[in-house]
This record gives sequence, structure tokens and C-alpha cells, in this order.
Amino acid sequence: MCSLGAASRARPVGTATMAAGWGDGGGAPRNRHSRAATKRQCAGVHVLAIYLALVCSVSVAPVAGKHHHHHASGGQEFKFDPTNSFISLVLPHDTYPGYSIKKFTANFTGPNAPFSSISSYSSKPLNYRLLETDYSKYFTVLEDGLVMTTADLSPLVNRPVKLVVLEETPNSTATHQLQLYVMNRKDMLHFPTMLTDVVGQLSENRDGGTRVRDLPLLQANSARGAKTVIYSIVGGNEGDAFALEDSSTGTIGNTIRIDDPRKHGVWLVSARALDREHREQYTVAIEATDAKRINKAEVHLPVHITDVNDNRPVFGKPDYRFTVTGVKATTPAGNETVTWERFTSLGRVEAKDADGDKVAYRLTNPSNTVVIVPQTGELLLAGEPDVPELFVDVEAHDLRTPSLKSEKPARVLIEFVAPDPLPVLLQHTGHEYQHSHRRDKRRVTRAVRPTKRIEFTEADGDTEGRNVFQLEKETDRETFKIRDENPWVTVETNGAVRVKKKWDYEELGPEKTIDFWVIISNQGHNGE
Repeated sequence: MCSLGAASRARPVGTATMAAGWGDGGGAPRNRHSRAATKRQCAGVHVLAIYLALVCSVSVAPVAGKHHHHHASGGQEFKFDPTNSFISLVLPHDTYPGYSIKKFTANFTGPNAPFSSISSYSSKPLNYRLLETDYSKYFTVLEDGLVMTTADLSPLVNRPVKLVVLEETPNSTATHQLQLYVMNRKDMLHFPTMLTDVVGQLSENRDGGTRVRDLPLLQANSARGAKTVIYSIVGGNEGDAFALEDSSTGTIGNTIRIDDPRKHGVWLVSARALDREHREQYTVAIEATDAKRINKAEVHLPVHITDVNDNRPVFGKPDYRFTVTGVKATTPAGNETVTWERFTSLGRVEAKDADGDKVAYRLTNPSNTVVIVPQTGELLLAGEPDVPELFVDVEAHDLRTPSLKSEKPARVLIEFVAPDPLPVLLQHTGHEYQHSHRRDKRRVTRAVRPTKRIEFTEADGDTEGRNVFQLEKETDRETFKIRDENPWVTVETNGAVRVKKKWDYEELGPEKTIDFWVIISNQGHNGE
């Protein structure tokens, strides 16, 4: 065989969602004069905007599941500050006195921080005070910045509450505004607790709009009944893999408005065909909110992409070559011959399935000489060979229903060679003996020479008909012939290997080689 190498060229019970921002003021102004100056400067100081979803955390009644946390809505108009210039927090009415709402800490590292030039933290004294408002009697702030409830919040139901926390230092003051909304727990949206235990299933390669199996109709509601619920996918939707389907109209989108939440809801559906080999697990976060975007509930749904048999087994290489050496034996007439032991292992082919399925093997055409072990791909000698070489084709198929087989079978060349040259008898006494002798002779003289490997560049094959190298003769009577048609080279009878078609590096296989077999005939031995 000749080879030409081409040169290369734990789901949280309650979670907190925060979004920080700055108000219109630039840096925090320093107060070097009086408290009156401090009050005048409060409007121009730094303000921090954080949105917290903590209703589940503060809830005493067991209304929250592991997968979802709640916010609240009210009867009167209430909107969170669109500029995110203060902290907005929603609490249920039964939040107990002494509950910790928020702890403020000073920013000592920012470029506009009042103490950014002081290296020692101990030299940065802080003091926090809650400024008096109509609602400050229900809350307090400790010296370390921790805001707590001090009374029953039921009187504040459905009323917007604004608190102002003053942060004081020897050289500067800053204010933090805290906006709360308190409502009756029965008005809070929530998803059914049974969603904590479900896992959705979706087969790969299904068209967009296919509903996720094992997931019920998604409906968020409150004990008193919500008028309108808006559903949105807010997380876990990498690559826009999923969408929502309106159960009443069939409309599909990332945001769906339901005006009759007791009767209708949304289905989780695929937005496109998904590939399990690319990704097999998603956790999709779906948010339900009222029309004012205040009362919210969120659920996290795991979705498993199930496998479909869409990959055929692929052989590691298209061609295999195995050589088996016979055992020398002597006939009753005293002649030496070669035999092969039955069930000798000839070699093994291997194919892999991208779906991870088990692979089995079979011969495309039954043979009396060779059999294959289906589970392993091992080829075994089943009978005495009567030819010096044998070609068999092996097909691989996965063990699935329905099963897929390899796109192309693997071609296997099996060569039977003698252990040592055998003597050739020059006299024959009968036709049968002569026939047997000729067969033995063919086995002996059919030898395999070592593989040649010669390195070339793409430029060496620029000219069609060019002699790129010469095969060597062991005797003057040897002639050469290429065994299989090759698109790149031809072999002349004198052993000249010529360019058949201009070599193109990009069109060569992954190994960038030109491989071909050459048959050598010795005309001095009756053409064999």
C-alpha cells in the first residue's frame, strides 16, 4: 500500500431581586456647617435604587412554594419610581413586628464616596436615623443601618409608604429613601404549589409551538381572584428556546395577557426545534404579574430535552485491513501446505453513535469464511480460505426502535499469508493434485510488501501526467497495476506513479493523504 502525505496549510423559598441606580444628584455633598445646610443638601445627594422581592421571606403563613416568591398589589394607584431612585419593597399585611427589612451600608470604595480617601475603616464613624413621617411610627432603624418593623402593618394595607433613612458621618450626610407597599395576603398572586415537583419533557427536533409534556396549564391567581394576569418568561430561556401559548386564543409569544385568569392561563411551548446533543436541560423562569406590575409571582420550571434517534452510527474509518498468518502443515504425500485455525480473530471494526446508543454489527453479505460478533464488531475466521485475500462489508446499526444503520458500510480487506515461503513442486502426476498444488503456490507467492509513505507538497501535483515517484522492482519481470481506481494518481506497468488530476489540498480527506493499493505481477511464474 502506498500513502502520499500532503504538506499542511435548592430552589429558594424567597429570593431578592435588586437593581441599583443613581438619582439626579452627582456626588454626596459634604456638610461642614449646620444641620440646616444638611437638610438643604439632601436633594442633591447620592441615592441608591434597589428593587427587592422579599414577600416569601417575610411571610409567616405557608403560602409560598419552593419555586415561587410573591409581591403584592393594591386597590389604589401605586407605581414604583421609574427612575429607580430609591428602594421599593412589597410586604404582606401580616409581617410581624421586629422583622428586619433592610440593612444599609455605606460605600467606602466608590470614587464619590465621602470617605474614599480614608484608609482605616475604624476611622469612618456612621450613624443612621429614620426621619419622621406619617408612617415612621411603624418602623425603626438601628444605629448600624438595619430597618425593622415595630408594629402591626395592617393599617397600612393598600397604601404607599415612604421612609427616609438619614446616614450621618462627621463630614457628610446621605439619605436613603425606602418605599413600601403593604397589602392583604389574600390579594397576592401565587402559582400552585404542585409545580414544585413537576419536570417538563420535550422531545428534540420537534417543531416550534410544541407543548412541553408533563407540565399543567400555568395559572397564577390570588385567594380573592385577580382580574388580569400578565405572564412573561424572565429567565432560563437561553437561545429563545421557549415561548408561552395563550390557552384561550392560541397566541404564542414571550409575554401573554390573560383577562380571565380563573378560566385561562398559558402553556409552555417550544419556540423552535431543539437539539438534545447541544443542550439537554433548561430551567425556565416564568413571572406572573398584575396590570400595574406590582403584584408578582415567579415559578422556575425544569425542562428535560429527551433524545430522539436522529444520529446514525459512524465508523472510525471507512476501510480496514487485517492480515492473518497461516500454520505450516505437511500432507500425507509429504508436501508442505498452509492451514488456518478456525475461529482465529482477524480484527475488529468500531462505530460510534452520537446519541450514545449501543451499536451492533453485521456483514452485508453472509460469508462461509468470515463471521462477525454482533456485539463487539470482532471478525472471526469461520472456514478454510480458498483465496489469498477477501473483501467483506460490515454494517453498523444502533439498538433502538426504530433502528438506524450506518450511512455506508465499512470495507474490510482480509489477507491470508503463509508463515514462510513453501517449496514449489515442478512435477505433477494428476489433475487434482496439480490443482491443489497451483492453489498452494498462489498462496505462497501472493506476498504483501511493506507500506510506502512518501511526503509531497501540493505543488508537486500541479502538473497532470507528472511522474512523482517510481516503484521499485525486485525482478525485471515484475509489472505493476493500481488495484482500485484513484482520482489523484495512476500507476503504469513499469512502476511509474503519475499525477492523474491536479492535487487540491482542500479536497483531500482529514488525514491529507492519497492512499492506493498496487498489484505486482511476476510474469516469470505464469502471470501470478
